[in-house]
Amino acid sequence: MAKKGEQKTFETKKGDKYIFQHPGLREAVRMRDNAKNEHGVQQGEKLYDSMMEHVIFKEDGSKVNFEHFEEVGGFSEVMSEAVKFTFQES
Repeated sequence: MAKKGEQKTFETKKGDKYIFQHPGLREAVRMRDNAKNEHGVQQGEKLYDSMMEHVIFKEDGSKVNFEHFEEVGGFSEVMSEAVKFTFQES
Protein backbone atom coordinates (compact mmCIF):
# COMPACT_ATOMS: atom_id res chain seq x y z
CA MET A 1 0.00 0.00 0.00
CA ALA A 2 1.25 3.48 -0.86
CA LYS A 3 2.29 5.60 2.08
CA LYS A 4 1.87 9.29 2.73
CA GLY A 5 4.15 11.22 0.41
CA GLU A 6 4.89 8.27 -1.88
CA GLN A 7 4.96 9.36 -5.50
CA LYS A 8 4.29 7.81 -8.89
CA THR A 9 4.95 9.31 -12.30
CA PHE A 10 2.18 8.72 -14.81
CA GLU A 11 2.36 9.35 -18.55
CA THR A 12 -0.81 9.57 -20.63
CA LYS A 13 -1.18 7.96 -24.04
CA LYS A 14 -0.60 11.44 -25.51
CA GLY A 15 2.69 11.74 -23.61
CA ASP A 16 1.63 14.25 -20.92
CA LYS A 17 3.33 13.50 -17.60
CA TYR A 18 1.90 13.88 -14.11
CA ILE A 19 3.09 13.15 -10.62
CA PHE A 20 0.72 11.45 -8.21
CA GLN A 21 1.54 12.02 -4.56
CA HIS A 22 -0.23 9.92 -1.96
CA PRO A 23 -1.98 12.11 0.65
CA GLY A 24 -1.85 9.44 3.35
CA LEU A 25 -4.50 6.95 4.43
CA ARG A 26 -6.45 9.33 6.67
CA GLU A 27 -6.68 12.05 4.01
CA ALA A 28 -7.60 9.50 1.33
CA VAL A 29 -10.49 8.26 3.49
CA ARG A 30 -11.51 11.86 4.22
CA MET A 31 -11.48 12.68 0.49
CA ARG A 32 -13.70 9.72 -0.33
CA ASP A 33 -16.11 10.47 2.55
CA ASN A 34 -16.36 14.18 1.69
CA ALA A 35 -17.26 13.31 -1.90
CA LYS A 36 -20.44 11.51 -0.81
CA ASN A 37 -23.82 13.22 -0.56
CA GLU A 38 -26.30 12.78 2.31
CA HIS A 39 -27.48 9.49 0.75
CA GLY A 40 -23.98 8.03 0.59
CA VAL A 41 -23.70 8.43 -3.18
CA GLN A 42 -20.28 9.50 -4.41
CA GLN A 43 -20.24 12.80 -6.28
CA GLY A 44 -17.60 12.82 -8.99
CA GLU A 45 -16.92 16.56 -9.07
CA LYS A 46 -16.08 16.71 -5.35
CA LEU A 47 -13.80 13.69 -5.56
CA TYR A 48 -12.04 15.05 -8.66
CA ASP A 49 -11.56 18.45 -7.01
CA SER A 50 -9.91 16.69 -4.06
CA MET A 51 -7.72 14.62 -6.36
CA MET A 52 -6.53 17.76 -8.16
CA GLU A 53 -5.91 19.52 -4.84
CA HIS A 54 -4.07 16.73 -3.02
CA VAL A 55 -2.85 14.03 -5.44
CA ILE A 56 -2.33 15.09 -9.08
CA PHE A 57 0.42 17.51 -10.06
CA LYS A 58 2.03 18.54 -13.32
CA GLU A 59 5.57 17.39 -13.94
CA ASP A 60 6.87 20.77 -12.68
CA GLY A 61 5.01 20.32 -9.37
CA SER A 62 2.22 22.80 -10.09
CA LYS A 63 -1.41 21.91 -9.53
CA VAL A 64 -3.92 20.94 -12.20
CA ASN A 65 -7.56 21.95 -12.49
CA PHE A 66 -10.53 21.36 -14.77
CA GLU A 67 -9.34 24.12 -17.11
CA HIS A 68 -5.99 22.34 -17.53
CA PHE A 69 -7.76 19.22 -18.76
CA GLU A 70 -10.08 21.28 -21.00
CA GLU A 71 -6.92 22.44 -22.80
CA VAL A 72 -4.82 19.25 -22.93
CA GLY A 73 -7.38 16.45 -22.60
CA GLY A 74 -6.78 13.15 -20.85
CA PHE A 75 -9.07 13.86 -17.90
CA SER A 76 -10.63 10.38 -17.62
CA GLU A 77 -7.31 8.61 -18.16
CA VAL A 78 -5.53 10.64 -15.47
CA MET A 79 -8.39 10.49 -12.95
CA SER A 80 -8.77 6.74 -13.36
CA GLU A 81 -5.08 6.13 -12.64
CA ALA A 82 -4.97 8.66 -9.80
CA VAL A 83 -7.96 7.02 -8.08
CA LYS A 84 -6.35 3.59 -8.42
CA PHE A 85 -3.10 4.94 -6.95
CA THR A 86 -4.79 6.79 -4.07
CA PHE A 87 -7.25 4.11 -3.03
CA GLN A 88 -5.05 1.13 -3.96
CA GLU A 89 -7.56 -0.26 -6.43
CA SER A 90 -6.19 -2.76 -8.93
